[in-house]
Amino acid sequence: MDQLIRQLITEIILENSKVISIAVKSRNKFEGWLKFELASKLEEQGFTDVFVETSYEMRKDRYDLSFSKENDFYCVELKTPNTSWDIAGVKSCKKPITKNFDSIILDTKKLNSNFGLVAFVLFPIPKDCDKWHSYFYRIKQSCDLQIDIEKNCNRVNINFDKTDNSCDLIVCSYFSKIYNNLF
Repeated sequence: MDQLIRQLITEIILENSKVISIAVKSRNKFEGWLKFELASKLEEQGFTDVFVETSYEMRKDRYDLSFSKENDFYCVELKTPNTSWDIAGVKSCKKPITKNFDSIILDTKKLNSNFGLVAFVLFPIPKDCDKWHSYFYRIKQSCDLQIDIEKNCNRVNINFDKTDNSCDLIVCSYFSKIYNNLF
């Protein structure tokens, strides 16, 4: 299921590169829009009970997205963390991205389930740059997850302006099951 979520998000990015380009150039997060696009794709795939912002059981927290397949219920926490790395044609930003990843780690620990999925789109990334690997490994280590870059991430390149400036977006997804019950 995590592979399907990653595939659908990748399709959404490629099908909507003009919309994504606007977000990239100004480093604007696009999580709210992406939730509804992903919900629509899941319904097209035949999933049922697809809802955005579903309440957790007995808590005031909310899943970003939930859906069912046969007798299985899935929930997704979705993030669109932006980076601060310099890229020609992209608004400069000096904020560290550490808090973005703290939020992903918190969501992973909060879900901690065989049916809980975490998905994120990290952007903008300089073309062919691997600096983001250290953040991925931080998530893996902090949550004791059995995930790896090759299995859980897609790299998507987009041209975001008329001068052929481009950057990469990293689409990651994984089940949130923590193996040592850290939370």
